[in-house]
Amino acid sequence: MAKKGFVLLVLVALVTGGVFAQTDFGSMSKNTITVDLGPTLVGVAIGQIGKYIDEDGPSSSGFGIGAQYERQILPKLSIAGRFAYLRGDLGIVEDGYDTDLLINAKASLGINITSFSIEGHVRFYPGGETFFIDGMLGYANLSTSFSGEAVVDGYGQKEIRSVSVTASRNYFKFGAKLGWRISFGKNGGFTIEPAIGYYGGIGMGDTIPKQLAKGIGDNIDEDAIVGFNDAFKMVENYIFIGGPRVTLSFGYRF
Repeated sequence: MAKKGFVLLVLVALVTGGVFAQTDFGSMSKNTITVDLGPTLVGVAIGQIGKYIDEDGPSSSGFGIGAQYERQILPKLSIAGRFAYLRGDLGIVEDGYDTDLLINAKASLGINITSFSIEGHVRFYPGGETFFIDGMLGYANLSTSFSGEAVVDGYGQKEIRSVSVTASRNYFKFGAKLGWRISFGKNGGFTIEPAIGYYGGIGMGDTIPKQLAKGIGDNIDEDAIVGFNDAFKMVENYIFIGGPRVTLSFGYRF
């Protein structure tokens, strides 16, 4: 079913590209403004993942959006600027009772991860209109905050410990994608842009886990830091900064 949908999308792109192809660069629509719902879908998925991790914990949510302005500078070449934002909030609660030590323990943790990027794009249209190859260079920032509380109750004493720590990191971002700019008008008009690609990022400075460990300031097991660092690399490389990208943009070409 997915293969049939992809083939149908390609056929629609080719047909609309052939019908609305521009041969006169001077009169063609050269400006396109689009809003990308790809990050929005990722944000919704983050919220659902949080509920799956701990359905009884604090509410989890996510939100994302992308916006782009493109300017056609040559019949087969355009440049574009894009801004993207993605945020995820996860809440986790764990509690239990140690029957041997007769101790109640409860811990709650709130995690916020936010990223934004500013990107420059160069697009090449081999056919001059619909199908494009897109190259990107840009800047991204990823910031995190962890806040929580642990309560241990036993032997007539209650100990409460709170923690709140933040960290951020900057990245050099790069990538490429293939897509289709499908306009439903003789010269511009309502436009849909589906695209697929892959983005990467090179971080500058200490990793987020190292910064968080310094912020906590206590003696932390090295194995725990290494494990968290490996897990957070997945978050960086495949969700917030880089990884496979599927975009679905809607906008107007004029």
